[in-house]
Amino acid sequence: MRIELRHMAAAGLGLGGPVAWGVVSGRPAVGALAAVGALAVSGLFMGEVRPGLRRILVHGAAPVAGGLAGVLVAGHGWLTAVAVVLVAGLLAVAGGISRPMAEHSTRFIVFMVIGTGVAKGVEPVAAAVLFAEGAAWGLLVTALCLHARKAPAEPGEPRPAPPARALLRRWWRTLGSAPGWQYPIRLTTCLAAAEAAGLLWPQPTASWIAVTVVIVVRRRLDGAARRTAERAAGTAAGVVAGSAVLLWVPPSWLFVLLVAALAAVRPALKEHHHTLYATVMTPLVLLLMEGGARVAPATIGYRLADTAIGCVLALGLGYLPWVVRRERSIRAVVG
Repeated sequence: MRIELRHMAAAGLGLGGPVAWGVVSGRPAVGALAAVGALAVSGLFMGEVRPGLRRILVHGAAPVAGGLAGVLVAGHGWLTAVAVVLVAGLLAVAGGISRPMAEHSTRFIVFMVIGTGVAKGVEPVAAAVLFAEGAAWGLLVTALCLHARKAPAEPGEPRPAPPARALLRRWWRTLGSAPGWQYPIRLTTCLAAAEAAGLLWPQPTASWIAVTVVIVVRRRLDGAARRTAERAAGTAAGVVAGSAVLLWVPPSWLFVLLVAALAAVRPALKEHHHTLYATVMTPLVLLLMEGGARVAPATIGYRLADTAIGCVLALGLGYLPWVVRRERSIRAVVG
């Protein structure tokens, strides 16, 4: 997979633009909220030289819709928690239809959870408008930087996509067996526990528990322990780095540069460097969630505790019991 400067430029300009606008207008928190919308669509086309405009719009729809759903339901306590868990569970089930559906549903869930965190204390409609504006800017920058037009055809016959009816039949069969429900159960169990923990322990950064869970828990169990440990380590390192920056309170111009630089590096790390990716992604989300404002020293403690809780939930409920069960089943078959 080839990452070019144009991909990094699209991500950096996509997030740096709204933040710069917020700083210039004297409302950095507003610009940061719009940048979360741009974050939803940045880095979606790594390695693609010229993704078409239709492809950009289709792949950007799921995370944008998820973020909008999150900001609209945020701030209602248990109702928000129940809505997030139910929607995540339904989409996790639907994601079993095909690989593209799994990707779209995962993006929706991640940005729905992030949206509930960034929109707290903001009027829902205003937050949704800002998020949508940032997403529109991110899509525009992506289209311009990647010269969005139809990619040249690859040599050889294109591989036909399976018919929709065949995909649905196969998906329906998987729902008749335990493996078909494994990921939805893992995700909703972890997410429900995270939402409950955030509500039962009221503190300024409680939404970060759920954000950590959706960052760490993924659909595949192969290599799960290693990948989870890498994401957990990167997330913890990113929390320390991001919180230290917010304690220092960087000048406005440096805040813009930090967001743009972290966003630009993100596409190059996403697929193959889980620890570094989480180390970059975490402070980026933190900076946007706090809007560059100074945080109290206690916030670092809260954020680290929330990260630890989220990682423990992801490992203890979402991976280890399932990996142990699978290994026992394999041994029983072999033996």
